[in-house]
Amino acid sequence: MHPPLRHRANPRLNCPFQDLPVNIKILELPRNLWYASHMNARVLAQLTLVHVGVSITVVPVTSTLNRVMIADMQMPVTLVAVLVALPYLLSPLQIFLGNWSDRHPAADYHRTPWILLGGLLAATGSYFTVHVAYLLDHNFLMGLGAAAVVFCLWGAGINAASVSYLSLVTELADQNGRSRAVSIMWTVMILSTILTTYGLSQMLAAPPSVSGGSAIYAVSKEMLVTAFGVIWLVSVVFVLIGSYRIEPRASARTDQPANSADDPMLVLRLLALNPQARRFFVYLMIVLISIHAQDVVLEPFGAKALGMSVAATTRLTSIWGIGILITLLAGILFTKRFGKKTGANVGACVTAVAFAFIISAGLLGNSNLFVGSVFLLGLGGGLMTVSNLSFMLDMTVPQAAGLYIGAWSVANFAGQAIGNVISGLLYDLFFLLTSNPLMGYAAVFTLEIAGLLLAVWLFRSISVEKFRRQAEVRLHTVLSLASD
Repeated sequence: MHPPLRHRANPRLNCPFQDLPVNIKILELPRNLWYASHMNARVLAQLTLVHVGVSITVVPVTSTLNRVMIADMQMPVTLVAVLVALPYLLSPLQIFLGNWSDRHPAADYHRTPWILLGGLLAATGSYFTVHVAYLLDHNFLMGLGAAAVVFCLWGAGINAASVSYLSLVTELADQNGRSRAVSIMWTVMILSTILTTYGLSQMLAAPPSVSGGSAIYAVSKEMLVTAFGVIWLVSVVFVLIGSYRIEPRASARTDQPANSADDPMLVLRLLALNPQARRFFVYLMIVLISIHAQDVVLEPFGAKALGMSVAATTRLTSIWGIGILITLLAGILFTKRFGKKTGANVGACVTAVAFAFIISAGLLGNSNLFVGSVFLLGLGGGLMTVSNLSFMLDMTVPQAAGLYIGAWSVANFAGQAIGNVISGLLYDLFFLLTSNPLMGYAAVFTLEIAGLLLAVWLFRSISVEKFRRQAEVRLHTVLSLASD
């Protein structure tokens, strides 16, 4: 399951790593002081609606359609994994669009047109993914071309909307207000993911038909299209309401907008100068790959290994989300008492145990154990998220905060994309060698266990104090690179 360290409504892409700017300029005109110093309740509610509207477009694709394409249509897992990973693979679009919208307002607005366009593209692309999946099943070559276009439009829409409304958050609030806004937006997004997957599971709860003495819970194309259409409608309404008069006109502004994207080449130069930063970058990559490798295969595993219906596997995301939410709230107290490293390591170990239980559930054919393991997966993921995000904020220096946050954002996007693709390749390889679906899934989950244990071992050698000493020594070099 996913957000930000499993970001299924992934969250996932709407990552809080991106919302910390290098500089925040205070507007000079008294009538615009509210714009930079704080965010009122109406604007925060609208931004949250946009965030939820864009995020829920991910839910039907990564908690329902992936299962249908892999388990029911028997498509290669690698193909599905690459299609689902496209939003992460297209994430460099945020850099170019962010910089473009800074300098070139459209219809006298810097962000609103891209929020609207991106949100509508994300919603519409998500809706049509179910159509191209059936086309792919009936005419592979034609369907492959259509799928590439639709999934790319979906991914491009998510990225365009995300960079625009996250940039708007940095401009509408000061540092304290920005942190509160992101926390509220992300918490509501998780709640919306839980509600969305529950609603989907209810819409897809088909009455059983009996064949050969066994019950078959068949879900028709019409049921899927209707369910995806409901998500499209909710998403569009949220985006339209959320973007209405949320931003002052560009002609009335006196400052230069600053987007939340960073130069990836400068990020790579930065990492080359700080051994501790490099090590933390690798650590984040390993953690994210280890968590996100199961994003595409978890629901198909429930279908093939345990015979669960589409409604039941779709509901897994809400079960996982409840676990995430519990430890996100309790994890703050845990890290204050026991430390951020301890929290991250305990979360990694709990997550590794959850994957071991998932493998056992498949071997035993026990769906109740599987559902409990998914809840445990959420508990471990939530504790890892709050611990790693807190530690990540320590791994910055004020003078180059945007650059370091950009580095962790690169790790986030790359880790999720690589995790999805690796899981597909690994499953298809083991299935090809053994002709046993359970062996393919077990290989993916075993890789994740090994990755999490490796991350725990690597984390021992990462020190915030050493990082800051090295960063201070090299800071003048970093800033000179930024001005080149």
